[in-house]
Amino acid sequence: MRVRAAVELLAGQAARMAPQSPATFHLNEPEVYALLAALGLRHGACAVAAAGADLAAWARDAALLADRDGRLVLKLVGRDILHKTEAGGVRLLRLTAGDAGVAEAAAELARAAETMLAGARAAGVTGIEGVMAAAFVPHQANRPGCEVLLTLRQDPAFGPCVVVGIGGTLTEWHGAGATLVLPAVGLDAARVETALLGHPRLALLVKPSRLYSEPPLAVAELAAAAVALADLGQAAGPGSPGEWTLEELEINPAVAGPLGLTALDGVARVSQRKWPGRQRPLARVKALMDPRSAVVLGVSAKGRNPGRIIVDNLARARSLAPGRLYVVHPAAESIGGAPCFRDVASLPDRCDLAVIALPAQEAVGAVRELVEHDRAQAIILNPGGFAEAGRGDLAAEIESVLAAGQDRAGGGPVLVGGNCLGIVSRDRYNTFFLPEYKLPFRSGPGRNLALVSQSGAYLVTFTSNFDGVIEPRCSISFGNQMDLTVSDFLAHYIDEPEVDVFACYVEGFRDGDGARFLEQARRARARGMRVVMFKAGRTALGAQAAASHTASLAGDYAVARACLEEAGVDVAGSLDEFEDLIRTFTLLAGRPAAGNRVGIISNAGFECSTVTDELAGLRLADLDDAARAVLDGALPPFAHRLNPVDATPMADSKAFADCCAAILTCPGVDTALLSAVPVTGAMDTLPADPAGTHPEDIAGPGSLPALMLKAIEASAKPVVVVVDSGDLYQPLRRCFEAAGVPVFRKVDRAARALAAFCRSREGVR
Repeated sequence: MRVRAAVELLAGQAARMAPQSPATFHLNEPEVYALLAALGLRHGACAVAAAGADLAAWARDAALLADRDGRLVLKLVGRDILHKTEAGGVRLLRLTAGDAGVAEAAAELARAAETMLAGARAAGVTGIEGVMAAAFVPHQANRPGCEVLLTLRQDPAFGPCVVVGIGGTLTEWHGAGATLVLPAVGLDAARVETALLGHPRLALLVKPSRLYSEPPLAVAELAAAAVALADLGQAAGPGSPGEWTLEELEINPAVAGPLGLTALDGVARVSQRKWPGRQRPLARVKALMDPRSAVVLGVSAKGRNPGRIIVDNLARARSLAPGRLYVVHPAAESIGGAPCFRDVASLPDRCDLAVIALPAQEAVGAVRELVEHDRAQAIILNPGGFAEAGRGDLAAEIESVLAAGQDRAGGGPVLVGGNCLGIVSRDRYNTFFLPEYKLPFRSGPGRNLALVSQSGAYLVTFTSNFDGVIEPRCSISFGNQMDLTVSDFLAHYIDEPEVDVFACYVEGFRDGDGARFLEQARRARARGMRVVMFKAGRTALGAQAAASHTASLAGDYAVARACLEEAGVDVAGSLDEFEDLIRTFTLLAGRPAAGNRVGIISNAGFECSTVTDELAGLRLADLDDAARAVLDGALPPFAHRLNPVDATPMADSKAFADCCAAILTCPGVDTALLSAVPVTGAMDTLPADPAGTHPEDIAGPGSLPALMLKAIEASAKPVVVVVDSGDLYQPLRRCFEAAGVPVFRKVDRAARALAAFCRSREGVR
């Protein structure tokens, strides 16, 4: 009921402003207080005099708000005066005290108000709407733990979230490290309380400490305020049915006053921004990913331009029916064995897939013809030169044409791009405009991954780096997201049983699409799919660079990360971590962890020491008597037998593998990290040498990889392996990778990735 009352109040405030205000405007401080009161949140008592009002009459009532010492706060009122202190618009007064001095105090207050107004006008301050007298709320200013920042903000992509932080003048000094970002969707008091009590700095507000024997604020009260703001943010957000969006409401500070949490200042911003409501015909994504027919536009009849490479790649496509690959060319009869047609209208039928490899200016007309003549169910638009190059008009024209086609009876095509490399749909087709001999897609044990990226170049590097290890079900470069977005592809692959992991490199979301991605991510997690993301644009410069691929700048990284993790997405902080998570989740998908108890063995003391600092939620397992008996029999007497086990460089291949098997069969072990630095002469870790310089052969049944893989394959537990040595031991790594075992170069990265895999994901956080 309170949220509904606040929304109705906001609508009334906005309606009063609409006739003389632009589509975006601020609320003044009294209006913010009215919203807070409607939500049941406390603010200091106040009295407002509108510009031109009788200050003497106002002052007689306002002076009664002064405390026993005559303290009263005088402020300018104006929705466009966002920094009142700098405008000379805040003053702490000490009026004459006592009943006998009420008249004198009122006169003093009126004079102070007149002086403030005159000074502000003389200083050129505009937008003055009046003055406000506010009761002084006793508190300890500029003291950590006594002032709170509470902000509701609407992220353009993800929607409402609440930020709790250190307030007052200390807000900027403490920075992001003293803030907590709470996505509004599904937020409840228990979640807020847990987050506050566990925060390294904000816990000072709500827990006893060396500074405060009693917490400055009750955690339940602060949590209730955050939830109230979250509920208002959803009810008055860009996805709500109302006309107005509450873009931001900031309380800074709210203080630990005598009556509890009390707001001392507030600003808010309102707009008419709403998320687009148009739904794309996602059923046509199936035609995009598994087409039976295709046409390519922009093909050279003489040279090997990108269009010609695409035709050559599609000529080998398994999904296309015989004779169903076409080219639009004004003169040629056939190119690369595909028949040519003079224009789009001349095509014999509607194709499942059209690939446009024309310059941006010509691409607009090509899209229009495909839509108007209904000659494609899906379009891949390769060229750049749209919004990222300052030609937003071309992008807008394409989007308008697509929308018109999709709105008609029967629907129109969906589109991927522009500024994209294309799509590889495994066992179906390849539209990357790269020669196959430069970028082969060779099969490997990891085939349960859907990989989508705003950057086509990233897909190229991933494909090359994981050649023969991971061959994704699809590799999709989605570019500028003129039509289909990353959330559309997630929605499609949730229902595909071949995909257990959905990984995406994202530079920015379109307005509202972040919120839709979160909905799909929750669905994916409920189905058991792991969703992994690397979000670029963490800094201002990163966001600027990301804008070359998306029509809107990347949103605030902290908000994005908080929202994504709340929905169960594993967000990687670096590209190395991104690929570590992909490798681990993809290859271990068939080996679920029963818990987080890890068994670790290495033959290097530094690894045993280092790994204990990087467990990231893993717990060292207790080895049982049977495992310890194997260790006693296999290892030299000076080896360390407790977990992590240090086998020392003296352990040979059989001894080390026997220890691995003992760890894996131990009932108290849920998962294992196995690492052997392979340069020791005691282990068989090199390929056979025809010249006979050494006796080792990793292809032999007694080699280290053969024996370790036998132990790994006998267990259903998730296992990662570390091979921390140079290129000489790349064949050793390949032995494990070919068997579907994740291999790492460093033990700390292996531990962090394994911890992420084992982390409980029963639903979303």
